[in-house]
Amino acid sequence: MLMNGLNKNSTDFKVMCDKIDAISDLNALKRIAKNDSDYRIRIRAVARISDDSFLYEISKSDSNRKVRIAAVANITNSDYLKSIAEGHADCHVRAAAIEKINDKNVLERIAQNDSNKRVKKTALKK
Repeated sequence: MLMNGLNKNSTDFKVMCDKIDAISDLNALKRIAKNDSDYRIRIRAVARISDDSFLYEISKSDSNRKVRIAAVANITNSDYLKSIAEGHADCHVRAAAIEKINDKNVLERIAQNDSNKRVKKTALKK
């Protein structure tokens, strides 16, 4: 458990969130985002991180889809977003990246070539 003093079985999730929100050390937030056993805690930590390179790695490696999508939501680097949208194994994560892309050429390519109907539809709607 990375969040000292927190009971992972606690129903008081607000206490957990308040503790994460009080952390100012970026490295501590990154450790929590990468290693905490509770995906909800990882999501909360990811939401406080703006390091695109780190978020890109989380979007590729976290075991939980919700955490991967949360990481994508904070990525601003268009090259990372394009890479995720065109190559991520999880169609839900690809769709989340597509929502943030404005490059019509990339969206058109995805709409034409992606194997997943939901991803194609998301690209077409943009």
